Amino acid sequence: NSCSRLLSSSPLREHELEVEKFEELSSEWWRDDKDPLLLMNQLRVPLVRSLVGGGGGSVLDVGCGGGYLAESLAREGDLSVTGVDPSKEMIRIARAHAALSPTVLDLEYRCGMVEDVEGEWDVVVSSEVVEHVPCVTSFVEQCAKRVKPGGGLMFTTINRTMASWALAIVAAENIAGFVPPGTHEYHKLVPPQQLSGAIRDCGFEIENTIGMRYNPLTRQWSKISDLSVNYAITARKLN
Repeated sequence: NSCSRLLSSSPLREHELEVEKFEELSSEWWRDDKDPLLLMNQLRVPLVRSLVGGGGGSVLDVGCGGGYLAESLAREGDLSVTGVDPSKEMIRIARAHAALSPTVLDLEYRCGMVEDVEGEWDVVVSSEVVEHVPCVTSFVEQCAKRVKPGGGLMFTTINRTMASWALAIVAAENIAGFVPPGTHEYHKLVPPQQLSGAIRDCGFEIENTIGMRYNPLTRQWSKISDLSVNYAITARKLN
């Protein structure tokens, strides 16, 4: 299968290169409140809330980077949030920014892989990460294991289509400069059928699949039915 092929081509080194790539970008985190990834919280936070329900709960953010989503979730006030990322520099930046908060946040950051984290959470989220991992199915399995029975799982990522190549790679990286060239590799982008299949195989029921579109003029993200570029999947773990 695709994972065994990846395992024979040194996924550890591939993973190390991805971590190094994002460590080079670490100085950009929290410098611009107009960063499209930060603004994606317009959609990401409500999606997580839809999985948590009204009474609050615990959230694990896998591949949290510098804390854009984890800190925003912690600011909701009724969520206990854990962020995990393999980059020591990203975790340092996330902790430093959270320390500036005027209110005490129920927020903990850990440096490591999802495999290093023990415990179960009400919701596990991994946003804009799965397109960078060596093996999608094993990564989804590791995230799924950390969801409580009846809990929620959410991924956001980029589809593998000509539209995503044109918009997420050519336009976003090489023209608009939202992210540096080389951030995404087309062959590693993940179609929603592949991702939803991996999620179902872990004993989950898909709740929602939505397309996401960013308007650089209004700096607004909106839900759309078109899944050809950015999309999100939410799912519920069967008891």
